Amino acid sequence: MSEEPRVSVLEEDASSVKVRITGIPLQYANTLRRFMIAEVPTLAIDSVAILENTSPIYDEVLAHRLGLIPLRADPYKYSGDCGGSPCQVSLVLDAQAGDEPRVVLSKDLVSEDPDVKPVSPDIPIAKLAPGQRIKLEAYARVGRGKEHAKWQPVAVSVLKPYPHIEVLNPNAECAAAAAAACLPGVLRYSKGTLRVKGEHRCRLCMDCVKACPDGVKVEERDDDHIIYVESVGAIEPKRIIYMAAMELSAQLEELSRQLEALEL
Repeated sequence: MSEEPRVSVLEEDASSVKVRITGIPLQYANTLRRFMIAEVPTLAIDSVAILENTSPIYDEVLAHRLGLIPLRADPYKYSGDCGGSPCQVSLVLDAQAGDEPRVVLSKDLVSEDPDVKPVSPDIPIAKLAPGQRIKLEAYARVGRGKEHAKWQPVAVSVLKPYPHIEVLNPNAECAAAAAAACLPGVLRYSKGTLRVKGEHRCRLCMDCVKACPDGVKVEERDDDHIIYVESVGAIEPKRIIYMAAMELSAQLEELSRQLEALEL
């Protein structure tokens, strides 16, 4: 590796983050990406006791829909074994349509813990005709994406090489064509000069190189990567990356401990 591992934030908003990770091989970065999908603990509805359901939706379909509603919560609060610490939280749903049809929404779920709630209050669960009713108690527990997709904290987890763009000849005749061929925000051509504006937005399509082979050079390196994470809303995007790293570290420490016990 050419340098010490470093992490920097390139872009960030409430639901997603794009970070640059340098100094680690591709396989290590991809392991971190996979841990974001499969190993970060989250809370999701896993079992449902349906007391009454006169809606047109089958009980098992209704339970499946409830399981896919992302819940905002601290997963470590409910990671116990049901002994001395809590292992689950219950949410009650009791909805009935009066004289008019009614759409049952995620905000109709009442949690025993005010800190546990759906990420959005307006997720449709079922549509009731006049007089129909749904009454149930759902139980959410901590799980991981490797068990079921409902426990995945990410909607998107993408790894790609970080593009390194070098302007070989900023005043080349084809410089304007290179900027025009590239995605907006990557290259800038102004006053007869080509400059790099935001190389992290490059998709490595090489269109700028094709348009101006003597003016632009684009390459990737084995130890420089971009990870883009989009959260489903249960956990903040940057915290997902941190939790994935902690889970990976914990598993490696456990493996090391077991190997030491074998005296290898």
